[in-house]
Amino acid sequence: MEVLNEFGADATRWFFYETSQPWISKNISKDAIMEGQRKYLNTLYNTYSFFVLYANIDNFDYTKYSYDYETLSNMDKWLLSKLYSLVKEVDERLDRYEVAEPARLISDFVDILSNWYVRRSRERFWAKGMEKDKIDAYSVLHETLVTLSKVVAPFSPFIAEEIYRNLVCSIDKTAPISVHLSDYPLVKNNYINKTLEKEMDEVLDIVSLGRTIRSLKTIKNRQPLSKMYVVGG
Repeated sequence: MEVLNEFGADATRWFFYETSQPWISKNISKDAIMEGQRKYLNTLYNTYSFFVLYANIDNFDYTKYSYDYETLSNMDKWLLSKLYSLVKEVDERLDRYEVAEPARLISDFVDILSNWYVRRSRERFWAKGMEKDKIDAYSVLHETLVTLSKVVAPFSPFIAEEIYRNLVCSIDKTAPISVHLSDYPLVKNNYINKTLEKEMDEVLDIVSLGRTIRSLKTIKNRQPLSKMYVVGG
């Protein structure tokens, strides 16, 4: 109860899921719980809050807009591919009673959602008016957050419920009243593009290596570089 009162139920549950399979004995570590809360729960909530803030400013109603997949940007297509790859893999692993690895996959997805997709797309949400590119960004991020809420519901039920009820139930009165009464999301196989995922992974690797070199040379991330060379293998 001390841990629950200090960190909450979702963070405590997440610790047990992410560290190892639930039936394996483990020592409770407040530092590990805090790390999971920071890396996963806080990052997910901040991404959700970012969407809500700007969607409210623009009065975005997902029932009034849709996107044409073929005309989406590569960034949007990549995110949808990663999303439905996650849906598929988590489902398959849970069917095999695996819990720790799906939790880690979810945590990794939340990280790239926040620190790559949203960061690279912020100017799209800040644009004036409701042009196609801005609608696409809102629609794709909304679909991602709602689908993700259903995927993470067994792992972190309370944050999943808040995201689902606010993004879905507040607008669609015909939707199930709880994420826990919703079906697990169907995999959209036609959205999964492993080639695109691999190419973006290479970009992320380059960015990560660049940050490492900046750190070694004590060059701040926001300091522009005159040149940068990437040697391909």
